[in-house]
Parts: sequence; C-alpha cells; structure tokens
Amino acid sequence: MTGTDRNIDRNRHVQTRQLGRVSLSARVLEPLLLYLKAQGHDSSAFLKTQDVDPAIFRDPEARLPHTVAASLWPAAVRLMSDMDLGLHVAEGIQPGAYCALGYALRASETFGMSLQRLCRYHRVLHDAAEVQLTVRGDHAILSHRLPLPGGVPRAVSEYILAAWLITSRQATGLHWIPIEVRFPHSAPEDTSEHRRLFGCTLRFGHDRSELRFSRDLLDMPFLSADPNLQAILEAQVVAMFQRLPKGEAVMDGVRRLLAAELCDGEPTLEQIAPRLHMSARTLHRRLEEEGTSFRHVLAEVRREIAARHLSERRLAIGEIAFLLGFSEPSAFHRAFKRWTGYAPLAYRQLTPA
Repeated sequence: MTGTDRNIDRNRHVQTRQLGRVSLSARVLEPLLLYLKAQGHDSSAFLKTQDVDPAIFRDPEARLPHTVAASLWPAAVRLMSDMDLGLHVAEGIQPGAYCALGYALRASETFGMSLQRLCRYHRVLHDAAEVQLTVRGDHAILSHRLPLPGGVPRAVSEYILAAWLITSRQATGLHWIPIEVRFPHSAPEDTSEHRRLFGCTLRFGHDRSELRFSRDLLDMPFLSADPNLQAILEAQVVAMFQRLPKGEAVMDGVRRLLAAELCDGEPTLEQIAPRLHMSARTLHRRLEEEGTSFRHVLAEVRREIAARHLSERRLAIGEIAFLLGFSEPSAFHRAFKRWTGYAPLAYRQLTPA
C-alpha cells in the first residue's frame, strides 16, 4: 500500500479521491469483519496487519481505496484457511448491513423494486462497480462487474452473489433457488459449498458475476415493505449519493482503457489520450496533477493483472506476458521481478491455489 493510501483523516475518511483512486464504502467490509470476530479473531488486529486503521469504521460514510479493500479478502482467506470464505461471510449477513441503503432496499415493496434501487444507488457502495438488472424473456439477470485491472477476487465475487441471494431470502421469507449462477474466476476443485448454497447450475470463467432467476420472482413481496419508511430512507441515500465525488478521475479512465487494450501490445499515451477526449499533452498534465504518470499507471495495471492471472493458475506465464502486451516472456519476467521482488513462477508458487 502506498503512503497516499495510508493517508487517513481520522475524523472523516481515507483521502482517496484526491489522487483519483477508486474507493468503496467501508460499510461493505463490515460483514467480513463481523464474521472474523464471530470466528474468534481480533478484527482490529487483522486490519492493522493490512495497514488499515480500524478507527475509519467509526464513520458511517468512510471510504477506502478499492485496492486496499480488495486485498483484505485474500488476506482473510489465508487467515481462516477457508477458500469458500466469501460464501460463509454472506451466510452470516444481518439486516443492518450497509446502513441506510440496506434498510431502504428492505423497505421496498417487491424484490424487483429493491433491485432497481440497488442498481440506481450502488455507487454509494463502490465508485466503479457496475450492477445491472436485465430481463430476457422469462429470465432476470442481476450482474456485477468491476471494470478495473485485477477484477474481482474470488472471495468477493462469491460473497456478492451469495449475499444477494441470502438477503433476498431474508426479505421475502422464501427459500428460492436461482436458475444459474456465473462467476468470473476459474472453477475451484471443490464446489460442494457452492452447490449447497445456490442449489443450481454453476458456471465459471464468465466476464462478470451473475445471478440468473425467473423473472416472476421480481414480483415477490418484501415482508418489511413500508412505503413511508422507504421514502425517508431513500432520501438519506440520495443525500449520500449527492455527496460523492463527481465523475471519473483521469487516472481511473486510463487504468480502465489500459486493461482493455494491453493484449494488442504496449499502449502509448498518444494512443490513450484521444479515447479520453484530450490531447497527449493534456493527459500528461492531468496525470501529473493527480500525482502519477502514464508510465506508472501502465506498470501498476500490468502488475495487478499479472498477479491475478498468476494466482488463478489458468494461464501459462508466456500467455500472461502476451496478454500484458510484452514483446517476449523475458521482458515480462524482468518487469514482474522489478514490481514484486519475485520471479513470476516463484510468485505463483507462493500464492494459495
């Protein structure tokens, strides 16, 4: 974690957006911390080992850099020696999770109305994550995608899909079963916990996380539906939404475009700038204003994507080098060792399967 990421204003929130970092609500991590505590672990001590100040969770509107928050899940998996941690955390989720937004969703009249509000206000939880509800024929699809280098860690994807299912079961009182669940990560060796929880077809290696179910379920009434209370709570959510920083930082836009174009070779600043509707000189200046450079962002994106592919073990090291736009594997080996201190193969051997 960089010195910037550790810059915590204890009376307010982590100062992430000043350098254009994608952030998410600290509330998103509370179910994980509560689960660790229930399993006998000191959540504050765990946060400190990851350079996160536990004091930040005292502020209901505190936000953390996405990269910091995403790293907590793999660290918790290692701590618990539980590859299915995301599923197990979701099973312990309580109605109070996510404060005003969570309560506003539960006070909705139906499951469908709740999901529409989730999609509309999801940025309160995460700056960049895309949550969409799509209806195709007799099916409804609730999807989550994170268009950032490194994507979604396995535990996070599994937590999100399981949490959607479990909270909707709690809110409706019905133990409904999806038609299909899709995950962006590769299939684990043991899927018994997935089958137990979801009870449906499982697919892996998809481009996003998806919960597919009958469209008729959108009309399921919520047990705690309360239009008057819902209106009050939604007003609070709207106020939170309006206080969020506006627009995408230049750094985030560059990261997003680099992640999509690396496989075509090493992108240049001159190639990326027109995609952001600015000149190369302006892009260079804007990145400097955000405390970084095109070269630094490119290295950061490559490192994050490389680390994910090496951990997942689905691709050969030569294939990873190609996907990252390196002209030859030896150049990737040198760069990765410079970024992490490890050769790619050594890094792969050090990460849990």
